[in-house]
Amino acid sequence: MTLQPGDTIGDYQILSVLGKGGMGKVFRVRNVISDRVEAMKVVLPDLSSNPDLADRFLREIRVHASLTHPNIAELRAALRVDNRILMILELVEGVSLDERLRQGPIPLSDAISYTAQVLAALGFAHERGIIHRDIKPANIIVRPDGVVKLTDFGIARSSGERMITKTGMALGSLYYMSPEQVTAGPLDARSDLYSVGVTFYEMLTGKRPIEGDSEYSILNGHLMQIPVPPVERNPQLPGWLSEVVLKALAKKPEERYQTAEGFAAALRNQEETVPLRSLPPLDPAQVAAVESRLTAALGPIAKHLVEREAPGCRNLDELQEKLAEQIPDTREREKFLRGAQKTGPITAPTVSLETPVPTWDAETLRAAKQALTPHIGPIAGILVERAARQARTLRDLYEALAAEIPSTRDREAFLNKAPR
Repeated sequence: MTLQPGDTIGDYQILSVLGKGGMGKVFRVRNVISDRVEAMKVVLPDLSSNPDLADRFLREIRVHASLTHPNIAELRAALRVDNRILMILELVEGVSLDERLRQGPIPLSDAISYTAQVLAALGFAHERGIIHRDIKPANIIVRPDGVVKLTDFGIARSSGERMITKTGMALGSLYYMSPEQVTAGPLDARSDLYSVGVTFYEMLTGKRPIEGDSEYSILNGHLMQIPVPPVERNPQLPGWLSEVVLKALAKKPEERYQTAEGFAAALRNQEETVPLRSLPPLDPAQVAAVESRLTAALGPIAKHLVEREAPGCRNLDELQEKLAEQIPDTREREKFLRGAQKTGPITAPTVSLETPVPTWDAETLRAAKQALTPHIGPIAGILVERAARQARTLRDLYEALAAEIPSTRDREAFLNKAPR
């Protein structure tokens, strides 16, 4: 049976087709019981006609189910219907990085942010012995708020698990494959980091580091061709960043970054001992208040839901909207959201007409950027500009910037050096 928009399979009504790949087809669906809109992945063709594909799909479910991270699209359920296996996934509203790249190179601050978030997801997976093996722009979704979600663990492998593919078979997408994948050699986490390097190179320059007019020339390029330094294709890039990308693209795994955390630390132009950071944390007191209201609606499970969702949210509005989706009872859901409205604004405080935001002079902003850069890297300039649009005093400005620094010691040192 060919599934089409308007069909219902199990408790899910198909609304539209989101995409199709070698491992299956993905639909936008609505759960007819909860009314929640989600994504559903279905193996094609019928499982009974291709047991090897079914075996691989079941493995994807087991691998994906073990990964709960703010930068990984969440697996919500798996079920069998009519001899098919369905995966119900978080519906990520946004565009793939592949689609975004068709418009040309991505601004430096965005490229660094997207790459850092992908590395955060991979660092989490690698710590659990899982290698993605198919990192590419099409498998990276960017939400409108800039949050990245890594998708499609269809050829991921858990360490210690038997290999399902035949000996010598090369997996991965041609332009993004590591040299080890080309030769079908043993893989570890450093293979994913090479693929991240290819993707990052493309974000910064608008071109792939390895090109060719045939499959052979592309594959051979991964083994033999030294990429043109990114700074030569985009002279506006800082030289150190070009070196970071080239290190990720080293032919030998031992010459690359050895961990996702090390790669991410290099993006901040700091020591590799700096811990990987994803999104800035929300205010603990405000999160506790949200959890208290959610507990009234759902009971003890509220604590788990808040802990799961909070790391991936940029503000409390977003957190409360995501948590409201977990409340099945319409009346309770509306009550929870009304409670959010009563608390008033939960992002930046409203600035009264009596205390307008000042027009900051260029030297003050330059000094703030110079002070912040050693702690978080080149993205400091973007953060200073954003904070300056809301801060009413110099102290407000530096406190807002300090909140972006993950290390308590560094945060205190930054504030101690702030102008009085």
